[in-house]
Amino acid sequence: ISDPMTPPIVPGKNGMSTVLLSHPSGSSADVYLNGAHVTSWIPAGGKEVLFMGKTATFAPGDPIRGGIPVVWPQFANTGPLPQHGFARKTEWQLAENDESSDDPSSVKLVLTDDHRTRDQWPYHFRTELTVTIDDKSLQVKLDAFNTGDELFSFTAALHTYIAVADIRETAIRGFTGKWYLDKTQGGNETKDEAKKLVISDETDRVYLKAPKKVEVEDRGNERRIEIRSAGFKDAVVWNPWAEKVTGFIGLDTEDYMKMVCVEAAQIGSPVELKPGASWNGSQTLAIV
Repeated sequence: ISDPMTPPIVPGKNGMSTVLLSHPSGSSADVYLNGAHVTSWIPAGGKEVLFMGKTATFAPGDPIRGGIPVVWPQFANTGPLPQHGFARKTEWQLAENDESSDDPSSVKLVLTDDHRTRDQWPYHFRTELTVTIDDKSLQVKLDAFNTGDELFSFTAALHTYIAVADIRETAIRGFTGKWYLDKTQGGNETKDEAKKLVISDETDRVYLKAPKKVEVEDRGNERRIEIRSAGFKDAVVWNPWAEKVTGFIGLDTEDYMKMVCVEAAQIGSPVELKPGASWNGSQTLAIV
């Protein structure tokens, strides 16, 4: 008989295994074992913070459009692997010796190499994703361990889709004065001189040496969401906008109006892990 305190695992969409996190304050989160994917976070007394594509696919081995996909060990198409690597479309396991396993507000999931991952990427590794909620915050922590005997390097991101009432009434603060690679302009390096970032067309920016704290002002929902990162050097801001949105599986024609991706990332300088070494990075969303 399972401990009533443990986060329960229930069938989610299409029967896929989902961990339900809950906190005494009333806050809740859903984490799919497929991709260790956080698909929902509702703070105490608040509304859903994570955006989910209207036509998102929920099927084993497919990435889920929205929430927080785990991008590892490759960001986008910066290497030989498929877009964003394999972690986001692989089934993760519950950690066996998880000391927080009797806490319904936290879960640790694990992905280790097997013949399928080694066919794509010939290294031995262990990655852990720990998700913890309290009344007003959601923390997602990614740990990577090199369990083999040769060095490997990786890029990574926590590809967070923030739900907003209306992108036209949304501003992001904290990037002023920072340099970014503008992927809509062939990767040109540009300095952000704006007081606040207001998205009004296709936006795809990699901020190098990003600030540790930025804030999404979601005026339509009368809330501000602080995004803090640790361990990740960079940050990505993305919205496909009207022309491109239909090119993404899982996104509906109007979906770009209701979302913005702000993601802790490690892209500019890949992490190099020696045998036996480990790395971790985290991202915390908080209602302020």
